[in-house]
Amino acid sequence: MRKLALLAMMIPGLANAELLQNMFIDNKAMSLGNAVTADPTGIMDIHFNPAGLTKLEGRQFQLQLHSIILNSEAKFSLPDDYDESEGGLLNIAEDPVLNEGKSRANVAAYFPFVGTVGIPLPIVALPTVGISVKPPGSKFTFANGLYAPMAAGFSKDDDDPGRYQAKEVAIQRLTYLSPSFGYKVTDEFSVGGSLLFSHQAVALEQDIRAPNVLVGVLEELQDAFGCFDQETGEPTGNDPLAPFITLCGGNVGPYDDVGTLNIELTESLSPSFNLGMLWEPNSWFKFGAVYQSEAKSRLKGDFDLQYTEDFSEFFATFNSSIIGAITGAIFSFPRGQSYEAGHVSAELTYPQHFQAGVKFRYFDIFHLNLDAGWTDFDEWDSLDIKFDRNVSFLSTAQLMSPGIVSPNTLDMPLNFRSVWTYNIGMAMDLNSRIQLRAGIEPRKSSIPDDARSLQAPIGFARLYAVGLGYQWDLDTVIDLSMSFMKSVEHIKADPQSSEDEYPNSSNSLNRNCITCVVTNPYPGLDVDTKFTVGHAGISFRTKF
Repeated sequence: MRKLALLAMMIPGLANAELLQNMFIDNKAMSLGNAVTADPTGIMDIHFNPAGLTKLEGRQFQLQLHSIILNSEAKFSLPDDYDESEGGLLNIAEDPVLNEGKSRANVAAYFPFVGTVGIPLPIVALPTVGISVKPPGSKFTFANGLYAPMAAGFSKDDDDPGRYQAKEVAIQRLTYLSPSFGYKVTDEFSVGGSLLFSHQAVALEQDIRAPNVLVGVLEELQDAFGCFDQETGEPTGNDPLAPFITLCGGNVGPYDDVGTLNIELTESLSPSFNLGMLWEPNSWFKFGAVYQSEAKSRLKGDFDLQYTEDFSEFFATFNSSIIGAITGAIFSFPRGQSYEAGHVSAELTYPQHFQAGVKFRYFDIFHLNLDAGWTDFDEWDSLDIKFDRNVSFLSTAQLMSPGIVSPNTLDMPLNFRSVWTYNIGMAMDLNSRIQLRAGIEPRKSSIPDDARSLQAPIGFARLYAVGLGYQWDLDTVIDLSMSFMKSVEHIKADPQSSEDEYPNSSNSLNRNCITCVVTNPYPGLDVDTKFTVGHAGISFRTKF
């Protein structure tokens, strides 16, 4: 049950990568806190507001580089009021991750036809390129660009304590073709549109364990039967209830590894579109708006699950007993195989987004940009995963949650919420060539408190940015930007004696209950996360 629940948590955990929207696309936009709907950026207006493309003259080429420093940490600890004498069959104080130090993640990236690649240093460089053409005397400007509106990934060491929530994970939406236009209706009003063709991918590698009271009972029975030597861990050959029931085939416990799950889902053609308008009634005021459509990606791929030797041997021996054969057939327990694989599919919606903004200009040199944006994360109400065959442990999970699990499907409730975000950008024209910039963007999280996880370590965060624009010559513009964002989350475990059943913990991380279908690999532990991102970028745009 818990093994495939991890699969269900893969995408909602990664959903917070989507909350990094508008990040690392354009350096001017980054330096102004992404408050650029009414302040054209250049060729990347393909994304921010296609109407702004009308500001580009002649034929232009743009290349941007984004260097990203990422640091994600998690610390596990016992609650201050935890009483070990009341721990019961699942003694939280015995969880080995308490002695493994902090979890630390580096960058990972997904490459089409290659897969996920972990990068040992916390630094990665992302390029974006684009080209635009405005025919002489035409009111149209045409453009095309290659960029990643969504790209994020983490990679952890094999012995990292956070490996039970993604040892390696990546989500990526790469727009590889984006034919776009801007049309100048009048001197004051422009419109534009973009047709986007994108590649969507989600990939995961994750170690699995099942810290549950029921598994704790099984470990107690194995100890009572003397199945394994207490000092060496070697099997003793004892199995006093054989052949009626055998429980000594493999050493299993709530904090023992079950196996390693790998999954990769892709969609090579996921279309969407952007529509924008720009109104410039005078020299000191501009108004812009953009609508970015949703895109439904029908992801398909493969999964494989490599079980540990102890886990597979336990069920192989258990099913060989009289009671094991009967109960295994009734409840569809795992048969003791060491490996399972197959095809899997899911539908992932890239949510629609609306953003509008104004730009004010004072004394000819000071600029103030104000934007507000809304993203439709209410679409992420649930995630439906389908397998090409019946999976044995899904049949077991169906006994406890028949409404969301069947032998070959898993419908995972997400309950994400749509949010508004606000952006502030400021600039000053130092002279005719140099413009200084600064921006701030408070970013709300769409993930509810009971869905926080190590795969989505970003709660409320503030983005701070600075930069400058430099007119190198009549044909060339260089933009520089630096930014920093930090998010800190304290995900407390539920009190042992709480009247409210689950007042604090997360369904996706540290909830401690017998019937929780969503995975909780760290039940009963307090989890503190810190996520920081630093960015520095340079953009080069010139006529040709």
